[in-house]
Amino acid sequence: MKIGIIGLPSSGKTTIFNALTRGKAETGGFGAPRSANVGVAHVPDDRVDILADIFKSKKKIYAEVTYVDIPGSSSGDMFTGEAITHLQQVDAILHVARAFEDASVPHTEGAIDYKRDIEKAAFDILFADIALIENRIERIGANLKALKASERDEAVKNIESLKQIQVDLENGIAFRDRTLNPSQKRAISDTFTLSSLPLLFAVNIGESDIVSTDSMEQELDELLSGKYTGAAVICGSLEAELVDMPLEEEIEMRSGLNAGESGLWRMIKLSYRVLGLSSFLTVGEDETRAWTIINGTLAPKAAGVIHSDIERGFIRAET
Repeated sequence: MKIGIIGLPSSGKTTIFNALTRGKAETGGFGAPRSANVGVAHVPDDRVDILADIFKSKKKIYAEVTYVDIPGSSSGDMFTGEAITHLQQVDAILHVARAFEDASVPHTEGAIDYKRDIEKAAFDILFADIALIENRIERIGANLKALKASERDEAVKNIESLKQIQVDLENGIAFRDRTLNPSQKRAISDTFTLSSLPLLFAVNIGESDIVSTDSMEQELDELLSGKYTGAAVICGSLEAELVDMPLEEEIEMRSGLNAGESGLWRMIKLSYRVLGLSSFLTVGEDETRAWTIINGTLAPKAAGVIHSDIERGFIRAET
């Protein structure tokens, strides 16, 4: 699973990327061109720890999520051509919305308003797809006269299907939230659409707002009602500070700040939920390992994740 991280300048997206992946990517780099940062986060799973202790495993191997910190622009455009090229390679989008105050780092929009930023990001994704569909309609229309009669009929049907899709996009219906009919699927079969990707949000708060985490997440649940969307509230600066601490010190500091469960863990688990993923475990003296599968995967297919030979020779599963 690969998730692309986007955000406005000074939103803290690279700080959160570093905390998630234990990386050391340079922050505050919107003013200069740079390549995407790529890192891996382990999916927290108590079962791995418990079973590794029971079976005295030499190694513990957690499921993994790959995060891509996608370069932004100083103008605040999150969907440049380069960014979209990166997003074509991911399974979901994670937008970091700033909710922390810092007078030394002004927000590109002036006032801090994470709900505004979330709504704008969702709108910009829809708008990008609307523009793409419009261009496709124009391109097909411009070539109609050069087509044979049978090809022209098919092209006209494609235009009609694209116009239906365009109307839905203009009404705020993302590709991820709709089911395309066969003719609509054919019309966009070779087209990448941003709004088809699951959309996650990380609201980056300051330490003074940690006590409001639960209430903020409840508000976000109401704001984001789609099956393929979700949000977690994270104090990026705190998580970046805690990530390299010994566990006992981290627990003590979280307790002192009433910080509760790690925001990073909530973000990773949210990613799994929205993408419809789960994991199963294999155990033994050598290792206890978590394997990622899509929810609803049948046992033989799940076995094939380990090795294709196991899938071919699968006999039965017991519960």
